[in-house]
Amino acid sequence: MAIKVNSGGLYGADVFELKTFGKYRGEMNKRPEFEQQKNNSDSDSKMIEDEKEFSIYSKCAAEFIAVLLFVYVGSMQAAGVFSHDGVLHAAFAHGVAIFVLAATFGGVSGAHINPAVTFGIALVGRITPIHAVCYIVSQLLGSIFGALLVRISLSYRTYNAIAAGATLCGKGIGWPEGLTAEIVTTYILVQTVLLCAVDTDKNRLAPLAIGFSLIIEILAAGAISGASMNPARSFGPNIMGQFFLKPEHLDAQYMFWNYHWIYYIGPIIGAFIAAGVYRLFFARDYRVLA
Repeated sequence: MAIKVNSGGLYGADVFELKTFGKYRGEMNKRPEFEQQKNNSDSDSKMIEDEKEFSIYSKCAAEFIAVLLFVYVGSMQAAGVFSHDGVLHAAFAHGVAIFVLAATFGGVSGAHINPAVTFGIALVGRITPIHAVCYIVSQLLGSIFGALLVRISLSYRTYNAIAAGATLCGKGIGWPEGLTAEIVTTYILVQTVLLCAVDTDKNRLAPLAIGFSLIIEILAAGAISGASMNPARSFGPNIMGQFFLKPEHLDAQYMFWNYHWIYYIGPIIGAFIAAGVYRLFFARDYRVLA
């Protein structure tokens, strides 16, 4: 728009000055915007450079804390649940706990929270054997301390009523049924982890999928084997139960130690099958049957 200036006109001069200043100000406003974008870009680059990869100590600490909390929640949920559907209650407590813990610690250690999951991930080559051993040791230690917190939190009467939080087979269930249940449920769990979380980092719903898989597995097999699917979930409560339960109460528990081995053999077999199927058919980077 053309500006007309009168030599002696105050308003004309004023208008000229204001409009030219406005134009100058508009040009100046463009420069800070560019500089701001540049600064933001530099800031983002600096943040990426400043990010440190988590050490094995941090990862092991994450696994220790996650398993400790998982065992605590998984055991404590049974306290006082005698007039409700215990399996339904346990399913949602464990499933939601895994969802929260996976979302919390997934960015640190991958949130395995389970030696069987660690074993499966190691089999497909996504974690080194030495790191897998460190993870499993941390998980088992977390299990013991979580089970110890359960004992501290409950009276002896309630502690005995929930069998120290142990995962046990249902009354009258034999080891073949319990072992089969542990194999199948662990297979489903490890398969979910491999396909939803390990195979891709773009699935934002991975923690939810893993949590829901735990819910359906406990609903399916909770009344048979207790649906542990997790050696760490079973390890600590049995160890603490041995220490704190009176001998007569310990002996009254159905197959407290007799069938305990199925909670190690079953998950190992299930994880092995899941890793094999994944490598044969589903792996993104390398499949035997491409």
